[in-house]
Amino acid sequence: MNTRRLAVALAPWIAVGTSSAMQAPPQEARQAEAPPSIFRVGTDVVVLDVVVRDKKGRTVRDLQANEVQVFEDGVPQELESFRLRGAGEGEAVAAGEADKASGATVEGGTDQRHVNLVTLVFDQLSVEGRRIARQAGLDLLKLTDRPDLVVSVFQVKESLRLVQQFTSDHDQLHQAILEATGQVATQYTNATESLEDAARAGEEAQRRLQAVAQSTSTGAGASSIAQLSREADMARMAIDALRMTESLQREQQGHSSLYAILALARQQQRLAGRKTILYFADGLQVPPQLEHVLLGAISEANRANVSVYAVDTRGLSGMRPLEATADTLGEVQAAHQREMTSGGVGPVTKEQVKVSENAIAALRMDTQGALADLALGTGGLLIANSNDVRKGIERAVGDLRGYYEVAYEPVRKDFDGKFRRLEVRVSRPGIVVQTRSGYFAIPPEEGSARFAYEVDLLRALRAVPAPAELPLRARAFRFGPEAEAVRYTAVLEIPLAGLQFEADGRGDVDRAHFSMITVLRDASGAVVERFSEDSPVFLPRQQRDSLKRGNVVFTRSFRLVPGRYTLETAVVDQLGKRRSVQRSPLVVAPSITRVSLSDLAVLKRSEAVPKGALATEDPFRVGENRLVPFLTEPHLQGSEQLSVFLVAYARNPVPPPELLVELVRDGTLVAQSLLELPAPDRSGRIPYLAKLPVEGLPSGRYEVRVLLKQGGASAQGKTAFTVDGPEPEVAPPTSLERTQGAGSGPYED
Repeated sequence: MNTRRLAVALAPWIAVGTSSAMQAPPQEARQAEAPPSIFRVGTDVVVLDVVVRDKKGRTVRDLQANEVQVFEDGVPQELESFRLRGAGEGEAVAAGEADKASGATVEGGTDQRHVNLVTLVFDQLSVEGRRIARQAGLDLLKLTDRPDLVVSVFQVKESLRLVQQFTSDHDQLHQAILEATGQVATQYTNATESLEDAARAGEEAQRRLQAVAQSTSTGAGASSIAQLSREADMARMAIDALRMTESLQREQQGHSSLYAILALARQQQRLAGRKTILYFADGLQVPPQLEHVLLGAISEANRANVSVYAVDTRGLSGMRPLEATADTLGEVQAAHQREMTSGGVGPVTKEQVKVSENAIAALRMDTQGALADLALGTGGLLIANSNDVRKGIERAVGDLRGYYEVAYEPVRKDFDGKFRRLEVRVSRPGIVVQTRSGYFAIPPEEGSARFAYEVDLLRALRAVPAPAELPLRARAFRFGPEAEAVRYTAVLEIPLAGLQFEADGRGDVDRAHFSMITVLRDASGAVVERFSEDSPVFLPRQQRDSLKRGNVVFTRSFRLVPGRYTLETAVVDQLGKRRSVQRSPLVVAPSITRVSLSDLAVLKRSEAVPKGALATEDPFRVGENRLVPFLTEPHLQGSEQLSVFLVAYARNPVPPPELLVELVRDGTLVAQSLLELPAPDRSGRIPYLAKLPVEGLPSGRYEVRVLLKQGGASAQGKTAFTVDGPEPEVAPPTSLERTQGAGSGPYED
């Protein structure tokens, strides 16, 4: 009988750096961030602001209610109210009589309860773009000397940052615009941190508001109530927009300025009046996976009465608007040509897999077109192709001085999360109407839905019994302690074979479309974490059958304080209309020892991270690689190699931590190895990849047991796998072997 010695090869791995912009906000802040939906069946109405101009571009101020018709999905709506808003002092205002047919009224003048908000949002701009944006912002200040108009300044960097809270103080706004465009040293971090003070000030304003409301209700008291109410709302609105932007970025695991626009629009629902976002950007890229964010931003803006005026700060650049589209389509054509030349023989390359996806993404490479969609869809304006955008700014301010507010209760009550297309028709000839494109009808009970696709997912989570119509696997892996919490990473896996595919209509391409959501609830049922994603999938038809053998994998990382939780995951096949839900308990124990060990993850594969991908907090993202773990106990063939990933945590580098690895079959020790680990990094992490050859092992079920020791402290973990194959001769257990660092580990006779 030959005696075999199993040596375990462990390779140290570089720890992943984390981005401060992606840190999770406190749980109590996350739970209170989403405002209730404003669309409630039978109670609330849809409010539209409509700008009406004549052929010469002059604002029409004498329109009557009987000249206006509103259509929702082609169905006429009965107007509840119709009035002219925003007329400046001393300007002529036409007051109409009551419309006997519709019951709508026409009012003139201004309303002291309303306030016009202008939010300046400066994206990451080129040097020339900053110059154009700076001048445009300063020009705006010259046109906004009105008591009912307040302005705030934000900047989009890694996330949304506040530069100046809402104010009418032109000196403060002037300084903020210079800071946001890089003219002077910036103080974004300090300004953002001061929001906590602003929130407390808002709470104090709310308390003063309640005291005044209890003592008086008319005259000067009523004016004080309105002022205090606005102060409290604006203070809460800004900090909630920042928190929501950060939360959306974590949920969607990406970076896009659209999250900032969506968050700012949603938080402005709480104030009445017309709201304007003046968005300065060097174009806007919207790849297919972010299409739902663009539509969501437009919908939220329309629900909140927010119009986006987008300024393309590239000015009169020499770059053709569709040049990027042409370049991308050229790459697509080349990949397709290589596919046709090969005749479909040989391995499928990443370029071939992404042929159709790249072609569709190319249609969104017209970054000015995406800006136009955002602006025109919200009743705003695209200001572009000019180094002097003053006229466009004057147009935006002019729209605040005279617009019609139209309100109606929708005829259609089945709020199903679908898009409602809006159209406003005016019977008077020679009129140009500027209004909104529509909104997503999210039901009142789904007020927590961030995007329209989440409506079906949240309903699936509530279904009894839980649907199981699609293959779905989900698991949360425990990693190490962080402050008073513990890091976890949830991994979701959806086999492509379980999805319905259909012809896409763009050549020899098939598509599938699914959505997913993961919700973590504490013992009381409250939501402490949530992640969602909407995913179109495009496959070349010639490779579809082979590619469908693969899986789509999502990972999301988060922190949990000790306690009992439930991990809920739902998936909806948007084409096949099938759903699945999986629930599993999760117990988070406090870390009370000097050392700790992550869950052991048996790896399925390792893949390169795409170039330019943002750093994340995912512990499975290691250097330039992403590790994909098995979510269920793996079955291996005798010729395969077992790879186990773990992270050891040690608070001190001395004495050196040791790792004892044991391989056990049916309670019998097969092999073991003792390793002296290197010193932990600055965060106390020691990522390791253990590679164990399976060749020659008898078939059966095995356990990998790991014991981490440092001084008198220890931590342990284990995982299991099964070897399938014939029964070779069983080797006796080896003696204890001590190795240091990474070594080779083949079987030896």
